[in-house]
Amino acid sequence: MLKRLTEDFRIINIHDHSYFCREQFSSMRTLSLLFTSFLLVIPCSLAILLFLIVEEEPHVVRPVALAPEHIERAKEIINAHRRQANSRMLSRVIILSTDLDIAANYLANHFGKGSAQVNFAKRQAKIHLSFPLPTDLLDGYINFAATVVQTNELPQIQSVQIGDLPLPNFVTNTLISKGIAWLQHHPEYRKGLDAIKFICISTREVNVLYRWEGGFSEFKAGIAMLNEQELAQLLRYQSFLAQYTRRNNTRMISLAELLPPLMQLAAKHSVNGDAKSENRAAILIATFHVLGVPIQSLVPEAKKWPRPIGQVVTIDKRSDFAKHFMVSAVIMAYADTVLSDAIGLYKEIEDARSGSGFSFDDIAADRAGTRFGERAVSNQASARQLQALVSTGLKDADLMPPWSDLPASMPEAEFKQRFGGIDAPAYQQMMKEIEQRVSALRILN
Repeated sequence: MLKRLTEDFRIINIHDHSYFCREQFSSMRTLSLLFTSFLLVIPCSLAILLFLIVEEEPHVVRPVALAPEHIERAKEIINAHRRQANSRMLSRVIILSTDLDIAANYLANHFGKGSAQVNFAKRQAKIHLSFPLPTDLLDGYINFAATVVQTNELPQIQSVQIGDLPLPNFVTNTLISKGIAWLQHHPEYRKGLDAIKFICISTREVNVLYRWEGGFSEFKAGIAMLNEQELAQLLRYQSFLAQYTRRNNTRMISLAELLPPLMQLAAKHSVNGDAKSENRAAILIATFHVLGVPIQSLVPEAKKWPRPIGQVVTIDKRSDFAKHFMVSAVIMAYADTVLSDAIGLYKEIEDARSGSGFSFDDIAADRAGTRFGERAVSNQASARQLQALVSTGLKDADLMPPWSDLPASMPEAEFKQRFGGIDAPAYQQMMKEIEQRVSALRILN
């Protein structure tokens, strides 16, 4: 009897164990299917998302056209703000819609190598942005479209679309609120946001009402937020230049004599360092020496630094060439070619109105300086190559292309009669000739 009970128990136990195993296997199979499905859903979802937001062609394709008149209008706005900044009264600034459109395109190109277009209408603006994807990641473009609508307070973003994917309002609102919160955590941005009281959008212009509470004087003069390493680099070149000018106490010096020792110092500190940042610091110190402006006007920390002896710095015995060259070089080193071109060109237009006239030889110096600054910071290899070339010694002809046959000192009326403006074929042909001459320079080709 006991034997029979034992057998029956064993049989039941086997059946229960078998049942348990089948249930466990079924559960594991279900989990496995769910996990596999999950692994498949993620790449499929990403593929669908990429398909919706990545496109083969950009929706906006346009060159950056930052012309002298745009710089001039921006300068007028800044000057007006300087006058009104300390009044703490409600002020108004009027910005042309075309200027905002051009500025948006410039910023898209500057920060993302993309393009932008802003179409203004009554009480709203439609913004279109196109950015190329990094070529090592994926070929294609990200296209954005957004509508900004005027309200009784500040404008609000009404809709956002990325490629073929419209973003839900709650996603847009969340992103905007996070962005505003980030800006408000930074005092330099929060002041600007708090100052704006109302923005009126129309087809032709945008009116901004603002009250600047902090006073313009609260802005820190000079380059914002230079870190300790950057200040140390500037001090190094400033100290070197102060010693150099005392050893070579001459009233006049060629830029071709001044640059080699500075670039030799840059090369020395680039062996185990950043050649681009060394070049940038050397160019900035050299530029302020050429301009005869104390560096503390830009970098307040430099107030107690050693000061070089004042000198007239020239190229081909002309100080204006050296100034044009170095200003364009430093703009390129700290900004980009488009901005450098625009500022250099703006100065020439301003000269034409004020009396000295429009000069293509000055533009040649601008373009040579821009190319110099570009090579100095383009990449580490280019930065070191320029250091090596300049360190061996320079002649004036290495910095300035042939210029004696270039039209110079033209009043505005003569410039327009002979060349028709900056978009005319005659002007473009002259600029092409200058570019060819600059490209042929030994240290810039």
